[in-house]
Amino acid sequence: MSLLLESRQQNVSYDIGRLCGVIYEIIDLHKEYAQQDINNYNLRKTLVNHILEQVDDTDTYIINKDFHTTLNKYLSHVDRLTIESELEYTYSDLDCRVRVKQQESIIYKIGHYHSGKAESGKLPLNKCLNDLVGFRVVLPDFNHTCQSFEEMCSYIGKNYRIKYRNSSKGEYKATHVYFYGAGNMNFPWELQIWLPEDHANNYESHNKHKQGYKESAKIHKESFTF
Repeated sequence: MSLLLESRQQNVSYDIGRLCGVIYEIIDLHKEYAQQDINNYNLRKTLVNHILEQVDDTDTYIINKDFHTTLNKYLSHVDRLTIESELEYTYSDLDCRVRVKQQESIIYKIGHYHSGKAESGKLPLNKCLNDLVGFRVVLPDFNHTCQSFEEMCSYIGKNYRIKYRNSSKGEYKATHVYFYGAGNMNFPWELQIWLPEDHANNYESHNKHKQGYKESAKIHKESFTF
């Protein structure tokens, strides 16, 4: 890997080695937090509508108790990441941030993917809940279509399952890296790579998405009270 990075650094204007370091540290954390047997769901085979139940004859839905329990256990399990992880300190020059998604946001997101998307809940959970733990770095001069970055991720992906994509859309400009690991029982994590000049617009875009989830999610109030 060091030889690959050394050769590719000549082709890019950002610190590709520093970015590689972030990715490998997240991989190590993902491995560590995947060791405990918390989740009983195959997240590739379990669809969003598999974990929802309709409330009587209404048009609202509730998350079933079993998955809600699993979700709460996982959030409690990873919550210490924001306290114990040294990523924010180690990569403070990249304005690195770590966050565990709040339960309310997760529930609204599940409801959105069931009621507000064309798939109508026929979407695997590992595509919907792919950011329960999220990381962000702000990297000057990063290129969202960088071939050297793609080559680096492909190399890393030979030993640990990750996926990357240019997620830029409208005013939102970012590349996302998703960490899956072995099998389909691990909740994926997400790394967002931003440019400094896109900081304000990206925050605004995130807020709009959150509001959109709330407006489209037909989730019963009991889903928030387990």
